[in-house]
Amino acid sequence: MRIIIFLGVLFSALNLNAQALCPILPRPVTYIDGGTNKSSLLCDTLRFNTQNLPKNISAVLPEIAKLYLPDPSLVELMPNNGFITFQQLTGGYPESYSINVNTDQIRITYTSESSCFNALQSFFQLITLVDDGKRFSIPVSFVKDYPSFSWRGLHLDVSRHFFSVEEVKQYLDLMSMYKFNMFHWHLTDDQGWRIEIKRYPKLTSIGAWRDSTIENHYSTFPRTWNTTRYGGFYTQEQIKEVVAYAAARQITVVPEIEMPGHARAALAAYPEYSCNGNKQAVPGVWGVFDDVFCTKDSTILFLQNILDEVMGLFPSPYIHVGGDEVPKTRWKQCPRCQATIKTLALADEHELQSYFIGQMDQYLQAHNRKLIGWDEILEGGLTSGAAVMSWRGTEGGIAAAKQGHFVVMSPGSHCYFDHYQGKSVSEPLAIGGYTPLEKVYEFNPIPEGLKDYEARFILGGQANLWTEYIPTFDQLTYMTYPRAIALSQGLWGGTKAPYKDFESVLKTYHIPRLMGPILNTNVSLSFMKPDIKFEREPYGISLSFEFKDTNESVVVSFPMREEGIWLSQGKKLPFNRPQKKSIQRKFTYFSPCCADSLSIIEHQGLGANVTYITPPNSRYDSGDLTLVDGQFGARPWRGYQWVGFDTNTIEIKVGLEEKRKIKGLELGYLYEPSSWIHLPNEVKITMDSGRTKFVNIASERTVIRFKNKTQTIRLQITGPKTIPVGFPGEGSAPWIFMDEIIIR
Repeated sequence: MRIIIFLGVLFSALNLNAQALCPILPRPVTYIDGGTNKSSLLCDTLRFNTQNLPKNISAVLPEIAKLYLPDPSLVELMPNNGFITFQQLTGGYPESYSINVNTDQIRITYTSESSCFNALQSFFQLITLVDDGKRFSIPVSFVKDYPSFSWRGLHLDVSRHFFSVEEVKQYLDLMSMYKFNMFHWHLTDDQGWRIEIKRYPKLTSIGAWRDSTIENHYSTFPRTWNTTRYGGFYTQEQIKEVVAYAAARQITVVPEIEMPGHARAALAAYPEYSCNGNKQAVPGVWGVFDDVFCTKDSTILFLQNILDEVMGLFPSPYIHVGGDEVPKTRWKQCPRCQATIKTLALADEHELQSYFIGQMDQYLQAHNRKLIGWDEILEGGLTSGAAVMSWRGTEGGIAAAKQGHFVVMSPGSHCYFDHYQGKSVSEPLAIGGYTPLEKVYEFNPIPEGLKDYEARFILGGQANLWTEYIPTFDQLTYMTYPRAIALSQGLWGGTKAPYKDFESVLKTYHIPRLMGPILNTNVSLSFMKPDIKFEREPYGISLSFEFKDTNESVVVSFPMREEGIWLSQGKKLPFNRPQKKSIQRKFTYFSPCCADSLSIIEHQGLGANVTYITPPNSRYDSGDLTLVDGQFGARPWRGYQWVGFDTNTIEIKVGLEEKRKIKGLELGYLYEPSSWIHLPNEVKITMDSGRTKFVNIASERTVIRFKNKTQTIRLQITGPKTIPVGFPGEGSAPWIFMDEIIIR
């Protein structure tokens, strides 16, 4: 059950200046309100004159109205009457539209069906309900608008977790509200094949189902499993239904059929198209697997036969073939792959992948389609007609544009919505990373370093929703919104308002609409939570809250304490070093938007002075208070709660306020080999007296008992020089990550 206790109180208390801001998101190129008079058109029914309205748009208009209005029957479509009129313009800016609202009529102009559709989305976002929802109020205003980019996309991975046709349609509805026009449907991967291929029925009878699914995070050990059979797929009729539904909303569906890697589900059904022919089940664990499609002719024919059926279902000009994360292990061992390298005089397995992708590109071109793939398809060379989706930063996109390839920018830094969006421990389990709303809002699809003529190859951008840790539709929308709204501004173009204004419009108009009774969408409010600031104090540490609205405050509640503590902007909550035993203090704080909790361990070293004799890596240096702020780093790993070192020898000095009798230490390290993070081997502890103690590290938390009186503690940490064989990154230098140093 969703808690929406704040809706009535919070949004009515927002800064009234938001009322003067443009309520449309993404913000249009031009918005002029009614000026000082603040006039509005008031009506109890929306009467659309459909004389110049395209038939396809007229058909979908009632469906648009359902997204915004509590009673869609208050929309009337009238062939030769109505105060809302339309006019199609010729020779205007491509995809442009305008809305002109007077006190007695509304005129909408457009240049195409898609611009008319987008105009209606903007129009409905202008409407507010007044008189207890009995009448509509539309501000006297003028809107002129057009997009800057042709690819404004959202991606959805239905392989790791499956979503029903109705859920996909809801996803498309929300996309359409914010003028997204490309739906990248990730239909196949290692953990499940989700599209019916009539020529190869075992792809869905076998490949669509797995017998178990990993629980918790991939990095959690020991692993546990949900052994319920899991899966599903879309019939070709259902695919057609979704494609038609999207088209009615001016959205192109771009299918992705992963190749040559991420192929375990397909190979579970048809192992003969692998290099070794071994039979394996569909895996229930995430990651990258060595077993990929073989490059032999029969495999290429198999995949081209699949593409035949895919092209018959999807009219999209682009077909996505994946191409990412392809281990070359099997190819190096495969006589047929090595024979292909020799026959074609290829330099290595990277050029073999280029050959493989080239075969698909030529096939698609022969059928008047275009290939698009992740930026790894650049490795070994890329055929001239292929487009690149840049996900490993912006470098791949820059290189592709400089080579004359069209590019969709989707860097993990800004566009991976499977990352965490808030720092609270109450955030749902995610893969890792940290991509808050404000960072997404900063995104510009055109990276620095491109000349003007090269920038023309940037089609736009998209956000990716990988679903390893998104098992339900509620969680999917939580991870997507409102970040997708922030992204929509960068992809649409228009006039990007200051982030503060964007957030004000978002809170005033869009969050209530999304969470309200019509859409009833689970969205994240992490961006509304106050920031927590920790400071070192003579007695230990203090905690305070920083609010974007300085008039806000929180109430802090401790167990066994009847009265809460009110904390306004800048007021500090103290946590003291105890005289004897460590104390764990848990508390809940209630902000205007929501409740959250935190746990602080008061120990002898709380707030002690920490000196990094070996400096941390700048990307993972969250300050010298991180190791003594009374908090364990969250697991799974969230970078800001840890201090990361990229060397195997580390020296740290901890200084207490005075000489004290110490009974022991507790040290914390992170073990996440999938991210190249390994435990140290040994720690040498040195006291003021010169007494030392050597401790082997065998687990993430190590308790060390000894008695000594000292003011400083020096830690000399030694880790493995290289990552062991058989682990990701083997042979490379590992990372060492530390969290709280507890002094007892």
